[in-house]
Amino acid sequence: MSSGSTTEIESAIFLGGEEAVEEAVESPIEAKAHSHEFAEGGLRAWLVVLGCWCILFVSFGYVNSFGVYETYYLKTFLSGNSPSDVAWIGAIQSFAQFSAALVAGPLADRYGAMVIIWPFSLLLVVAMMLTSLCTELYQFILCQGVFIGISSGLIFTPAISIVGHYFFKRRPIAMAFATTGSPLGGIIYPVIMTNLLQDNSVGFAWGQRICGFLTLFLLAIAAVTIRPTSLKRKGAFILLEAFKIPAFSLQVAALFMAILGLWTPYFYLADYGSVHGMAPGLASYLFALINAGSFLGRVFAGAVAKHLGQFNVITVACYASGILMFCWLKITSSAGLIVLSILFGATSGIIIALMFTTIAHTADHPSKIGTYLGMSTFLIGFGALGGTPITGALIDTYGGYSQGIIFSGAVLMAGAVLFTGARFAYSKDKLVV
Repeated sequence: MSSGSTTEIESAIFLGGEEAVEEAVESPIEAKAHSHEFAEGGLRAWLVVLGCWCILFVSFGYVNSFGVYETYYLKTFLSGNSPSDVAWIGAIQSFAQFSAALVAGPLADRYGAMVIIWPFSLLLVVAMMLTSLCTELYQFILCQGVFIGISSGLIFTPAISIVGHYFFKRRPIAMAFATTGSPLGGIIYPVIMTNLLQDNSVGFAWGQRICGFLTLFLLAIAAVTIRPTSLKRKGAFILLEAFKIPAFSLQVAALFMAILGLWTPYFYLADYGSVHGMAPGLASYLFALINAGSFLGRVFAGAVAKHLGQFNVITVACYASGILMFCWLKITSSAGLIVLSILFGATSGIIIALMFTTIAHTADHPSKIGTYLGMSTFLIGFGALGGTPITGALIDTYGGYSQGIIFSGAVLMAGAVLFTGARFAYSKDKLVV
């Protein structure tokens, strides 16, 4: 260690004890990021978090609710289609959401978030209303898959990147809180649809429209509360040099593998429960339970990430999700499936809550966060596109769920190993990362 480094750490001990030592040995990425002064709180900053929460409620929350739609479509409009065919609606929706971030992130960095959020919030509401009129597979793919997916992706990336402009040290807490909107949306939308689909006086069309009106209300709150900073960047539209950062590129590979298997319970757990004797009404509530577990996981992630390290927590959550997926192979009772829903929801919620903040932490300036998130989520989206159709095809081919579950567990474990590499690439010397 050089004498300069020794003097720096001695000064840190004198000025602030162990926390100052932690800052003194921070990574080069952290040192560059600290050149910008972050608010780390205040009314305006937390209102931005609230607005982001609303957007994640209506974007990821609605997309995560597709399982209840798939179950209903297979019994009604699309009864002549296979589960794999119907799964393409949700897969395209997820892929469109992730891939749209490739455009939304750089645009938000250059021109500000609201230039994108306002018009595509309106498109999201229109697409939800159009879905209420659909009856054919191609119509659902176009309205629910493409239009809702793209508009969701175009609004969530700018919103989550703006949170990164206001927070650095408290970014895991702020982003984890914002992402709790997603599982709550994943609870509320299925509950609304499950109850209204059973009411013959309401039915699918008006149930979907009621979801659209709820979406409009929450997006109006987001339009009022989200206020971007003056940070804007120039230069290349896409920052390909990010892939030269091992912590970034390994994370992208890890999350691609994780997302490839992560949505399987969100799509197929209710069907699995019905096949194994669970009452249809109770099986449909598994979607709400898995999202309830996801909410708990995100709250937990925000609470402990600062103390245990966000990279450490998300890596452990990846391993835990893979293990739970393999446990699913032996679970057939209703009680066991309820417990699995909550536990897997919690571990997958931790991954989703922290994936944005760990990727954002690899950016050396907040004006690059939107682009980093956009590039990464675009590539991760291919995992969302292929994962559930592959699982559906395995279910169709083998006439059971075991092969699809094994595939999902294997890719989750591969993602966990890659995330371990990303964690040590970000910092080899610090225990809490």
